[in-house]
Amino acid sequence: MNANTWRPLFIYSLILLVFMSCKQPEIPQYQGIQSLGISKISMNESMVSANLKFYNPNPYPLKLNHADVQVLLEGKPAGHCILDSTIIMPARDSFYLPVSFTIDLGSILKNAFQLLIHGQVKVNAEGFVRIHKSGVGFRIPVHYEEYHKIDQLLQGMN
Repeated sequence: MNANTWRPLFIYSLILLVFMSCKQPEIPQYQGIQSLGISKISMNESMVSANLKFYNPNPYPLKLNHADVQVLLEGKPAGHCILDSTIIMPARDSFYLPVSFTIDLGSILKNAFQLLIHGQVKVNAEGFVRIHKSGVGFRIPVHYEEYHKIDQLLQGMN
């Protein structure tokens, strides 16, 4: 075979390799809330901070560069979290994502009686995160919903 036959095969192989390396990474798995804290309590709003535990199932590290997430409690907007710092997610390992946001206490107090009766709160997070793998950026949507027992959340408070 001459060089004219191998050249297209080499180019196609190179293109295939590039596309395979740009595959979107698996989404890190949420594993829970730790170190929940509430500060600057007022009648209208309070500052909530927590460490969210995640697991990166990918065989390579990732960098989280930006997050923009709306927090809903019982389906009602309660807060907005924007993260603009770089967080390194180690390969196949757990990591913590420190978050803080202002929460609207009015939306919580409207449902306080129901929350006490049921003993749990439905937490939703909607938005997106931007992660990077080897210099290639990916925008990943966030759609999270889970019920948290109020007593367990209060135990995690500082």
